Amino acid sequence: DNIARAEHERMASIQLRTMIDNVLEDTSRDMREQCDTVDVNFQKRLTEMEDAKSKLEENLKKVCTEIATQEKNIDDLKAAIRAKEDPLKVAQTRLNTRTFRPNVELCRDPVQYALVGEVNEICQSIDALKNQLNQAENSLKDLQDNRMSLEKEISVKKNSIFIDRDKCMTVRTRYPSTIKLQGYQ
Repeated sequence: DNIARAEHERMASIQLRTMIDNVLEDTSRDMREQCDTVDVNFQKRLTEMEDAKSKLEENLKKVCTEIATQEKNIDDLKAAIRAKEDPLKVAQTRLNTRTFRPNVELCRDPVQYALVGEVNEICQSIDALKNQLNQAENSLKDLQDNRMSLEKEISVKKNSIFIDRDKCMTVRTRYPSTIKLQGYQ
């Protein structure tokens, strides 16, 4: 009776051990599949981030080119304004001299109208150039703000790529083997 009971217990133990081995094998296989899925998704995410970073860098190059162009435009506008100031001073001096001539009456003749018109025309031209300069400076400020945000985004992408590739993926390469997951090593 004891021998039969012992044999029955031994068979039950063998069945239990087989079932445990099957559960461990299934669990380790599921964990390995999950690890592979995570690795594939990590690589996909890294590729997407690198693509996004390269697009941001291309965008940054374009913005930097636009900034250089805008700075040259601003310098040209300032030079144009300076170039208009001398003719304005000459015209104003001529008008002032004509207005305050000694022993001559102030008269409204075509020369007077031409001088007044020339002063007004140069002043309007300078005002238009100053408006363009103001718009160009505002545009430059917007471009510089855009450049700063792009540089910040690129920095964030580089840091994310560093963390994912150099920190996380190196840890994931040390993932235990199936035999070790089953508890045999």
